[in-house]
Amino acid sequence: MCIRDRLKPIRKNITLKDQAYEQIRQAINTNTLKPGTALTEEQLSSMLSISRTPIRSALQQLVYEKLLSQDATGHIYVSTITEKSVQDTSKVRTVLECMAIDSASFPLSEAKLQELERIDREQHELIAAHPEDNLRFAELDKEFHCAIAECCDNASLIEFIQNINNVMVRINVLSGTLPQNRQDALIEHENIIAFLKKGQREFAKVALSEHLKHVEERMLSESKKER
Repeated sequence: MCIRDRLKPIRKNITLKDQAYEQIRQAINTNTLKPGTALTEEQLSSMLSISRTPIRSALQQLVYEKLLSQDATGHIYVSTITEKSVQDTSKVRTVLECMAIDSASFPLSEAKLQELERIDREQHELIAAHPEDNLRFAELDKEFHCAIAECCDNASLIEFIQNINNVMVRINVLSGTLPQNRQDALIEHENIIAFLKKGQREFAKVALSEHLKHVEERMLSESKKER
C-alpha cells in the first residue's frame, strides 16, 4: 500500500498545523513513512489536501523533535534509527528525567501521583484488551515519563523531556521489543511510583535510571538478534 493510501485528507479547521503534525508523526511512528524517506511540502500538501503553510510548520516541529532530519540543502528526511542513536537518546533521557526528579518538590501532590497510577492502570488495561496495539502502549509510556517530568517546576526541562520521549515512541514501536517486555517495563514503572509515593527521591532516581538502562539493553539485544 502506497503512502498516499495510508494518509487521510485533513479536515479543514483552525488546527490544520496540529492535525498535519499528528498525521505525519503517526505515519513515522508506525513506519508508514520509513527511515530515510524524503518529504516535501508539495507532496504532503497534495496527500493531506491542505496548503503548504501548515505543512511547513508541522515539518519544522518534527525536525525540532528529531523525528525528521534536515540536511544542509534544506531537504527533509525521516530520521534513521541506529544503535548509536538509541544509546545517545538513552543517555540524554536518563540525565534529563533524573534531573526532573531532583528538581521536584517532595512530597509530590496527590494529583501527580494519581496521574502516574492512571497511566500505569491504562497500560495494564490496554495489554488485556488490545495486546496488539504497540503504538498506543508506546504513547502511554511517553505519557508516563512526561508525567514524571511534570513533577518539577521547570518548563524548559519538561519540554526537553517531552521532545525526547516523542522520539522514544518511534524507537519503542520499531524496535519490536514491546510485546515481550511490556510486563517488565510496567513492574519497573511501579517501582518508580512506589518510591515517589514514599518521598524517597534518591531511590526513585536509581529505579528510573535502572529502568531506562534496561529499556536500552532490551532494544540493543533485539537489534543484534536481527543481524
